[in-house]
Amino acid sequence: MWNTDVLIDTAAAALRRESARLREEGAVRGLDACAEVALHALLEKGFRDGGFGVYRERPFPGLGGARPRHSERERCDIVLTPDPAVELLDPVEQLLAHDAAAQTLFAGSNPAPAAHAVGPSEAYWIEIKTIGQFCFTAGVPGPNRAYSSELLSGPARDIIKLEWDAAVRYAGAMVVLFTDTEATARHDLAILLHKCLDRELPVSGPLVRSFPIPDLIGNGACTVCLVPLSR
Repeated sequence: MWNTDVLIDTAAAALRRESARLREEGAVRGLDACAEVALHALLEKGFRDGGFGVYRERPFPGLGGARPRHSERERCDIVLTPDPAVELLDPVEQLLAHDAAAQTLFAGSNPAPAAHAVGPSEAYWIEIKTIGQFCFTAGVPGPNRAYSSELLSGPARDIIKLEWDAAVRYAGAMVVLFTDTEATARHDLAILLHKCLDRELPVSGPLVRSFPIPDLIGNGACTVCLVPLSR
């Protein structure tokens, strides 16, 4: 149902365009200085421009029949539907709507679903981690002392988070990696994948796209990697 090559190409193109814009402006800070939430916004726009429906910070469906409070629900960074006109249904909201109707004259009836809607199992769920070999610490650029631990632990936790929810069928952990060279990124991402396999995490082969960025703090390449969840 989902073409992951299209997803990774769309994500990489969105970041590449922003890097080019910053370079043309002569910005003193590049793409690798953006906060993770800013990169989420760039990816959201890229997916929208690519023709997808996009939901940011969407609550996970959770256990069937459960009605947790909104503040208690785990959230996913970005969730995609095949088209902007296609709504993503929330099973918890549907249950709450049914409960509310039960207290009215409409008791016993089920709210009609939206004409163009998909359930959680038909959407694509993406958790995102941004990691730099070189980064700003307290406003000062330099080597990221936590680089290895961030790369080897963060995406793995995202895979576990995505796997936990049985209603999520299509999903992937996305890593936006800033390194000195593309070769470094591909080497380090291969280690990440082997670590995931060693832990018997349900992952498929990663998709990787890389492009050069101006070296302003030590990073000369941006690499976008999507590690799909294997169900």
